[in-house]
Amino acid sequence: MKRFYHYKTTLLFISLAMSLSVLFGFSMVRNISIETPIRIEDFTSMTQDQLLAWSKENDIKIVTIEEYNDELEIGKVVSQDVIVGERLFAGSSIKVIVSKGPNPDVIVNLIDFKGKDIGEIQQFIENNKLLAATIEFEKSTEINSAYFIRTDNSSSSIKRGQSIKFYISTGNKEELTTVVVPDFVEYTRQQISSWGQTNNIKTNFVEEFNNDILVGKVISQSQAPSSSVYDGSSITIKMSLGAGVVLENLVGKSKTTIDKFINDNGLKVNYTYTYSSTQNKDLGISMNPSASTKVGNGSTVNVTLSLGKISITDFKGKSLSDLQAWVNEVNKQGANLKVTSTQAYSDTITSGLIITQTPSSGDINPGTEIKASISKGKGIVVETYKGTTNTTVQTGLKLNKVEVYSDSPVGTVVDQNPSAGSTVDNNSTITLTVSIGKPTVSSFAGQSLANLQNQINTLNAKGAKLTLSKTADEYSSTVSKGNVITNTSGQVSVGTSISYTVSKGASITINNFVGGTALTQSGLNISVTYQFSDTVANNVVISQSRTAGSIVDSGTSMSLVVSKGAEPRIILPDLAPIVSSSTGVEDSKTKLRNYFASIGATNYSFVVDNYNLGGAGLINNQTPPGGTSIKPNDPIVVYISSN
Repeated sequence: MKRFYHYKTTLLFISLAMSLSVLFGFSMVRNISIETPIRIEDFTSMTQDQLLAWSKENDIKIVTIEEYNDELEIGKVVSQDVIVGERLFAGSSIKVIVSKGPNPDVIVNLIDFKGKDIGEIQQFIENNKLLAATIEFEKSTEINSAYFIRTDNSSSSIKRGQSIKFYISTGNKEELTTVVVPDFVEYTRQQISSWGQTNNIKTNFVEEFNNDILVGKVISQSQAPSSSVYDGSSITIKMSLGAGVVLENLVGKSKTTIDKFINDNGLKVNYTYTYSSTQNKDLGISMNPSASTKVGNGSTVNVTLSLGKISITDFKGKSLSDLQAWVNEVNKQGANLKVTSTQAYSDTITSGLIITQTPSSGDINPGTEIKASISKGKGIVVETYKGTTNTTVQTGLKLNKVEVYSDSPVGTVVDQNPSAGSTVDNNSTITLTVSIGKPTVSSFAGQSLANLQNQINTLNAKGAKLTLSKTADEYSSTVSKGNVITNTSGQVSVGTSISYTVSKGASITINNFVGGTALTQSGLNISVTYQFSDTVANNVVISQSRTAGSIVDSGTSMSLVVSKGAEPRIILPDLAPIVSSSTGVEDSKTKLRNYFASIGATNYSFVVDNYNLGGAGLINNQTPPGGTSIKPNDPIVVYISSN
């Protein structure tokens, strides 16, 4: 019994150990599987069932998003958010866009279908994805067989999902002739085209990638083999581009890695090179076509490889053109360097050569600005001339001597340009401004102001900086009006204000004209007006505009008022008899106007009202009354009856 028990116990331990080993081993395998990243495939070539199977097998969650797509039928994968060839760990998720087919709400503009045959109509329906379009046939003696007659929709545009019928003519026949479609699987593209030409069928070709069909072979045909199509209609044939290759992301990959991918997938590569501040030498910077693009076998992929940063050369002691030539050369490969230069004097570097360059060594980024200082050779340090009488300039300089008025002694250098201590080029010009002493102003008494101004301008042209200051004009019996009586004269300091006085000519004392008959005075412009006066005799001055004894300029204007004597008077008669035979108000007014004009009366007016005098135009009253003595301008008012 003990042996049996011992045997059973031993077996139990062995069994337990084996179980633990199996469990541990399974766990290890599982852990290894989880830690191994999974290569992402091209989902665009999979069916939905294949995609779900791949997801389950690799423990990768597929998140599907449906979108309308004109190119892919319902259920086909449009794109994925993880690039083919990348790797993810189990448990990760990938977003996949799945086609819902054409969008039925897209608006399609209808064209003029007149003259289109059935093949062109079918092509329009197919190209624009008209989902509810149908073709009907009817006889027509006016429209040729297989050509468009009309549609049942007169709109200029419709939605893709909207119903529309196209009516096609069968000519004078009941129906169109049909052609039996062969199986094109073994046909070449040329053979299919020849068949279409022979049978009056338009053949449209569409190319797409296919993992199962060889390049140049038929994938499918829009009309099934042995089916019948109408004469003049069209057939679409899908031709294979082969399996194709989905491009991996070659950016950041080494040339060795890129070459391996290209060779492994039967592709060709075209390399170009450019400098880069972000990618090391011989790593991919860009690619065309882009990553995840599917291309045909044997296609060429254009890849730009990095040259890395630019290793700069020091051009000290060389010409700027040498530096620029080097920059132009590296810029051909994307260096995008810029050169700026300044000039400086140098005792050691020949004129025209580079003294310093920044940066001058090491690796620099594309787009860097290179600053170069160019030698102007040895300069000349300008000596001090200002404040001296020395106008003999040092060797290597040219003298430009400018003379100006100054309060400094004659011959003194009052300014120099460039200043003392400046460094200038050999053969430069130095301007020395030399004093010619203080300016001297002449006396212009009796002369015109213009002559004085001309001399001031002449002196100021040489730095005198003189100004003119006018004092009040004065009368002068010796200096003509407008000329200078006196001005500041003699030697003056620079910047002096020159005062001057201008003559108003000889003065005139105005006579007393009032009460006399004199109407003129020498030197005055006198105007005369006349008026009636009851107190001043005829031709005697009544008043004058300027007071007698006033002193005025020659040429001053004044006015005199002269009497025409007493104003004549008029004896105003009783006006009623003048209009006794009047035919009305207006007739009376006319007669009165004529009478007033004949006696010289000028200030009259009429008041017309209903005075009930028994006749229109009769005078009811007048002011002043008849027999009054009046002046010609005294007011007269006549009251005329209107009935």
